Amino acid sequence: MALFDGTTEQFQKLVPGLTASFTLENAMPELLLTQEAILPRFLGADVAEQLTELGDEVAQEDKDLRQALYLAQVAIGRIGFAGYFPFAELQIGDDGITTPATPDRKAAFQYQTNSAKKSLLETGWRSLDELIRLVASKPDLFPGWTDSPYYQEHQQAMFKSPAEFSSYYPIQDRWLTFWALRPFIRFVEEEKGEPAQARIDALPDTVSSDQKSKLQRKLLRALAYEAVLEAAPKLSIELDGVNVKVNYASQYGQTDYYQAPGKDHLSWVMDNLKSTIAVAWSAFETALAPLENPSSPSTDTDKGTLYGNGAVVMI
Repeated sequence: MALFDGTTEQFQKLVPGLTASFTLENAMPELLLTQEAILPRFLGADVAEQLTELGDEVAQEDKDLRQALYLAQVAIGRIGFAGYFPFAELQIGDDGITTPATPDRKAAFQYQTNSAKKSLLETGWRSLDELIRLVASKPDLFPGWTDSPYYQEHQQAMFKSPAEFSSYYPIQDRWLTFWALRPFIRFVEEEKGEPAQARIDALPDTVSSDQKSKLQRKLLRALAYEAVLEAAPKLSIELDGVNVKVNYASQYGQTDYYQAPGKDHLSWVMDNLKSTIAVAWSAFETALAPLENPSSPSTDTDKGTLYGNGAVVMI
């Protein structure tokens, strides 16, 4: 069955504020378009089909299936309704566009409409992020997940999940942020990560697996910060201290309701990233150099060559 059974009663549980006079029929086309656009894009065609076929009776048998169905309904319901929102107060006829008016009600102010639409989008995209996290954590329950394009790309990458990336740079384990960062992660992985990993792989057999693991952690830390440095000026991101979260509604929904970080805040974050990156690459080189050339003496002041933005940096 579809995510929505077509009854207004069901939809009123998903979108707060709907009155008894609301009918779902006019909004259904927008909801179906949103469902068809979003679910296959982020979860793959197989999982999207599985979710749309989940009936209440089936979902009752497993709490994770029940939760997945609910999150899908909230995500699509709220994002889709936000798309329908501008037309909810309009009447379009041969005589032009008018707004309905009745003696006992008046149209909402623009700021109230904007606030409601912003809330719908924020909660809708957040529910989608939670849905992706649930699906990714239960591959046996959602077998189509491992065939999705995003999953396949991540499995070939150095960072295979947002949780792994978050252990080096705080993006709060968010899948949508991780996907938005993916082009920039791919760039630093290919340009800097692969050559550095090749050096680790080429170390002699006398180097223990524990030593190699420590080197890889140092490398991943440097790459994570490099990726955020590449992405920060180019994405619709929210900054909370140094934490990064993509503004989903702006990044994926092209909405205007997005407060960009201030110039001073962004500049501070960028400077912090650059200095942290320099320290991270220095730590990597300091740890790697004596293992590559065990016969060469090293000192604590010998920091090695850093991977900067095209320049050789010594600190």
